[in-house]
Amino acid sequence: MFPVMSSASRINGILFLLMLAAMLVYSVPKVAGFVRTQEQALTLFLDGELIRKFEKTYDREFPLREISVEGWANLQYLLFKEGASGVVLGKDGWLFTNEEYKVPSAYEEVLAQHLARISEVGERLREHDKRLIVLPVPMKVDIYADRALVELDPRTPALYGEFVNYLRQRHIEVTPVRQSFLRGKQQQPLFLRTDTHWTPQGASLAAKEFARLHPELVGQIRYRSRLVAEKTIDGDLLGFVRFSEWLNPQLFAGDAIPLYETINAEQRIDADQLFGDSPQSIMLVGSSYTKIEDWNFPGFLKESLQNDMLTTATEALGPFHAMDQFLAGEHLDNRNIKTVIWEFPVRTLLTRQASEQSTQALNQLF
Repeated sequence: MFPVMSSASRINGILFLLMLAAMLVYSVPKVAGFVRTQEQALTLFLDGELIRKFEKTYDREFPLREISVEGWANLQYLLFKEGASGVVLGKDGWLFTNEEYKVPSAYEEVLAQHLARISEVGERLREHDKRLIVLPVPMKVDIYADRALVELDPRTPALYGEFVNYLRQRHIEVTPVRQSFLRGKQQQPLFLRTDTHWTPQGASLAAKEFARLHPELVGQIRYRSRLVAEKTIDGDLLGFVRFSEWLNPQLFAGDAIPLYETINAEQRIDADQLFGDSPQSIMLVGSSYTKIEDWNFPGFLKESLQNDMLTTATEALGPFHAMDQFLAGEHLDNRNIKTVIWEFPVRTLLTRQASEQSTQALNQLF
């Protein structure tokens, strides 16, 4: 006997066909409109590129996409207390980047590659009669481990001290600030709750600690940082949170930070200022911790050192990119620059670099 289709099966089949028809009605105008906007559409179609480009556009504009993504994210949060890939949820509305949790399998090799690159930078600067001082920025999850829900790899809290020791063993000057951060976190917020970066208070503390450990760099220019405004920050890690705001309202509340500007309190005008920039002996090289003006790290460093300086920094590209720019630029041959301060986020050490190091360099490090 042949199976007989029940009324329920018929209804399901009809609904499925109606859904296909609705998708066809929705998609045909989309396809036609997309093709009209593409130059050399036939060539792209024959190469397979037209279909791939349309799929991306279709996914982005599909009306049920956002609802589906949010629904799945809500379920993921309710069942597992997880956000999207890239973020790790903590306590009390805190977020951490998964970069600080991802200890690579080839941990020693990756660390050795980074240290080899830093050693090469040190050698290059010494060849140009410049002093290198590395300022390692501690990891947020290391300083605020009490706010973490996910257990840390045991190597994570030890990484900062190991990094400092490695640099010292290779005669590279380093200014550690982790202990001052651990002591100071109870008095003031040093990292943003939903962002990867430090707060202006964290930047100020790092600058003060650097000046305390390097009194030889303190000058006589009376720089002063003053509060000029307040700003609400929606942290960069919120971009990885897709679940509904009502599930965790505290998480989506913005963080207010003070905004500072640093000025020369004396405002003297001398011959150098009238006819050109006065020569600077300090260069600050950094990542987004230096680049983003909201943190005012260069300003706080000027204030703490009572000294002027040049700055080169890049956002979202890591500390090596900014240093490569400096080494490839005209300032490398500037004889007036004697000291290079390198702001270096320690979480960089957990990421694998694209460039490969020689076996000889790795053997020298381990």
